[in-house]
Amino acid sequence: MDDLPVYDVVLLPPPDVNARSADLSRSCAEPAPTEFVLREDGPYPHISLYMANLTPGDCAEAVRLLAGIAARTPALHLAADRFAGNEHGMFELFYVKTDAVTRLQEDVIAAVAPLRTGLRRLDPVGRVLADHRLTAPPPAPENLDRYGYDEVGELFRPHVTITRFRERAWRPGDGALPPAAEFTATYDTLALCVMGEHGTCTELVETFALAADRRPSAAPDPAPVAP
Repeated sequence: MDDLPVYDVVLLPPPDVNARSADLSRSCAEPAPTEFVLREDGPYPHISLYMANLTPGDCAEAVRLLAGIAARTPALHLAADRFAGNEHGMFELFYVKTDAVTRLQEDVIAAVAPLRTGLRRLDPVGRVLADHRLTAPPPAPENLDRYGYDEVGELFRPHVTITRFRERAWRPGDGALPPAAEFTATYDTLALCVMGEHGTCTELVETFALAADRRPSAAPDPAPVAP
């Protein structure tokens, strides 16, 4: 199954946040080497919902199922909360987790997880998942066994990965970052993409407009979920 592509079901930002994310990724790469730089035309800024190995036939079925989910799901207003880096060098923009985005992830997993082939070989930071599931704290092993993906339920923290620093401890200075609130936006596009190294979204297989007739107001979803 190592020869199967890994796919990522994602939310794509609107054009202004897409451009802003790519600009920030480029600026992060100026003072320190990075593993990748986001671009408006790929690798694409995105919020991951679910990752899986899929055969060509199952990929086509996933496209069909995702189109149905998008048709009944309203666009999501997501409030950008903070920037943070982790020990693996990932520098991320986190959004407030809401009931609406949690429901969307649950719908995506219910539809696509049964189609997956086995367990992905590597996670975005390069760990071998078959080994990682033996040592990871709960509920990651249970999520990997059940869904083939660990960032589900309490581990789901909606975010855009801006870049990954080669010096894993490097962080941009606060003065180098725009206010996180500038990335608050209505996300109205679901997509299936091919995943590259470091969790990048390198190729868009299909995009799906979320239900335009139920677009929310500019106010954030009133039901944030505690991280």
